[in-house]
Amino acid sequence: MASAVTTLVALSGISASIELPNALQSGGLIWALAALALAPLLLVAMRKFRAAFIPPLIFVGYLKTGESNGFSLTDPTILALLLLCGSILLDLLLAMIRNDQHCQRGFLTQWKGVASFCALAAVTAVSYLYSPAPSYGWDKLTRFLVISGVLFVAPLVLIRKTDDLRHFTLAMLICAILLSIKLLFGINDASLFTSAGHPLTSESREVTQIGAGQAVGFALLWLLFCTHYSLRRLSLLISVPLLCAALIASVARGPILFFAAVLVPFLCLRGVRAAVTATNVWLPVLLGGLLAFAGSLDWLQQQEAAQGKFATKRAEIEEVLRGSSTPTYTAGRRLTLYRWALEMFAQKPLTGWGLGGWSYYALDRDIPAYPHNLVLEIAAEEGVMGLAALGTLFLTVFLALRRIWRSSPDLSFIAPVFAFSLLATMTSGDINVNRPLWLWCGVIFALAGIARRRVHESKTVEWLAFPNNTFGINHLPLRDYTICS
Repeated sequence: MASAVTTLVALSGISASIELPNALQSGGLIWALAALALAPLLLVAMRKFRAAFIPPLIFVGYLKTGESNGFSLTDPTILALLLLCGSILLDLLLAMIRNDQHCQRGFLTQWKGVASFCALAAVTAVSYLYSPAPSYGWDKLTRFLVISGVLFVAPLVLIRKTDDLRHFTLAMLICAILLSIKLLFGINDASLFTSAGHPLTSESREVTQIGAGQAVGFALLWLLFCTHYSLRRLSLLISVPLLCAALIASVARGPILFFAAVLVPFLCLRGVRAAVTATNVWLPVLLGGLLAFAGSLDWLQQQEAAQGKFATKRAEIEEVLRGSSTPTYTAGRRLTLYRWALEMFAQKPLTGWGLGGWSYYALDRDIPAYPHNLVLEIAAEEGVMGLAALGTLFLTVFLALRRIWRSSPDLSFIAPVFAFSLLATMTSGDINVNRPLWLWCGVIFALAGIARRRVHESKTVEWLAFPNNTFGINHLPLRDYTICS
């Protein structure tokens, strides 16, 4: 049931840009009856496989073949968001009806993490009040509060036991496989077809898929280090080579380098490495991944549209290593964007320029633009207040990770996933685009709650197992004592 629901939501992103026949579009009654018939099954899925509704909201944007045009109930992103919100509300409603103290206590134990994220959201909202780019700032604010906020809260409500982790991992596996297939089959094209349904020419195709590469990268790290899912050996043998090939096929320098920079050090840590080497097929999995890397790279170099991109990437790296003062390519231009952000922070260090202010300062226009560095973006737009809120959130995350590492090493697989997404925010995206980072913050707090409950349960078991007559004293009933007779 969980895999079926996840696949349907993910596939809706691929087919969203294909117009339905007029007969189907006009059959409102038919769609209403179908929705009523499927509603009970959907409610059961939301209850039994609640955590499986989280990953589709992250992946659906990369699976879509067209951009969203405002708010629409047929938009796959909106559908995934509504399904996830429905799962959260249903779980909270049932907890209130049953007066589930355990659920409420588990949520409240992570109040520091919730408060730190709310503080960041509040500072971001306040900075919009003095934003010089009201149009872009409003779009940025609403998307961050609604989508990223839901992604942060969802794990705290929906992930409370290892079964929820298995459902989450299964949903992520399905979404990552679908995205990898899309990347490999659409290697020369960000959207496989034009709006008229005709294939794009090689000159008009964009092969670099940074966001999709990041999604494949953190999914690959999750599958490698997480042990909480069924048929793990078979899943790794199938998914790891496919995802490794798709990571190269994204032609995104950042995700590839960050994946290697995270994978190698964490493989040297005994506690985390044990999750990879726990399965007997870990050596064939790693060899298959390396072969997929090499094969995909060789295949890409033979593609017409990718040849020019690879030449550009090599020139970018050479230019950065030479320390050119007149950057030409994207990697060099990022240094200029960072310098502008630092100048903005120097001019207004306390409050910043306001949400979306970087686009006004750098381009003198109210359009989506940002310095491609989360820390510098917040420093420029929210100033010291924003940096303090962000630092508090990351400090709370670090303390939760330390608690997980000490008490439940099997849950420490989230550490490399979070590290990968954090590194990705240093070179790409903005506070809204980097939604996976806020999701992993919520997942870390949820796993810390699970680790705390484990410690509490183990202490309870030890106390119950403690002998009542430790010191050899016979405890007589109260009525047997003389003073009470």
